[in-house]
Amino acid sequence: MAGISRRSVVAIPGLALLAGVVQPLQARAAAQSAGRVPAANGDGGNLDSLEIVDVQIHEPTLGRRPDDSVKDDISLWQIELAREAMDASGVDIALAVVNERFIDLAHKRYPGRFPGVNTFNVGRPNIQSEVDRIRAHPAMVAGRALIADANTAKIRPEFEKGAFDPLYAAAEAAGLPMFNSTHGNSAKMARVAEKFPKLTLIIDHIGVAQSPVSPPETMSWGPFEDLLKLAKYPNVYVKLCGAPLLSQKNFPYDDVWPNLNRLFAAFGFNRIMWGSDFTRLRSADLPKGERPRRRGITYSQNLNYLLYSDRLTFEQKKLVLGGNARRLFKLAAVSQDWGPPPMNWGR
Repeated sequence: MAGISRRSVVAIPGLALLAGVVQPLQARAAAQSAGRVPAANGDGGNLDSLEIVDVQIHEPTLGRRPDDSVKDDISLWQIELAREAMDASGVDIALAVVNERFIDLAHKRYPGRFPGVNTFNVGRPNIQSEVDRIRAHPAMVAGRALIADANTAKIRPEFEKGAFDPLYAAAEAAGLPMFNSTHGNSAKMARVAEKFPKLTLIIDHIGVAQSPVSPPETMSWGPFEDLLKLAKYPNVYVKLCGAPLLSQKNFPYDDVWPNLNRLFAAFGFNRIMWGSDFTRLRSADLPKGERPRRRGITYSQNLNYLLYSDRLTFEQKKLVLGGNARRLFKLAAVSQDWGPPPMNWGR
């Protein structure tokens, strides 16, 4: 396998729970042989030199429900499953949209590798103190507001009544970037961008409904037009996440590029960040057509349709796949202590 780069061949770990996370080695090698997975970008950049930052993961779900006697260890297992998935797919850092126990334990085990994103409850009586606490937390880098209901893909009535404004005001004062889950209602964020011009706002999932619990008819590119209109606000950024779910093709999802090109044209390459949300995308009823089983969209497919695309230059990939997130969230330096761990060969 001489000549195949580190990220070109994904090592399949021995953990059965991770079997569906990464692409088969045979397929990756075949893609390399066919010239679809080059070690270098077409403009000469070395793809293996890129720092890859994923701006959204959730806790991996265990393959079988564990016995209650080990429930206190579940967060530890989830962290190691996430780390193994990242190592197998070539991801260096992942922003964790998870519970605080996961974040605290991950920070203790791998400081800086799992920066935390706190989902705020706007019903708290003193939201300012909660925002200040999260801003001061050594492992937290951002907050998240669920302004729409995933089950209906409709805006929450509380948002329309201004209940989220104290959260945005507190985040702006604290300098805490805010992710926003809009489920196709990104047009509603124009008022927020205008009212809080110094607050960094990131629109989740390219502004469209993608949740598996949302009504199927809402999962379309339709609301994408509203997202593009937000590009005029310099404090609005975009999480490039879930586009393959809207594709009518299998990997590498070539039909998403007309809309992605429009996204890059509107926001530029400095305000877009890649996120995998791999635990959600792996549950999709994919690939299309004949298949041995449902695999969903694997973590590596989720990354590689961008990483190995000839539609982006090396410098553009450097920004979208890590550079923008590093700058915006002031991330810790990559550490060799993060793994992958040495193989023990059964001893």
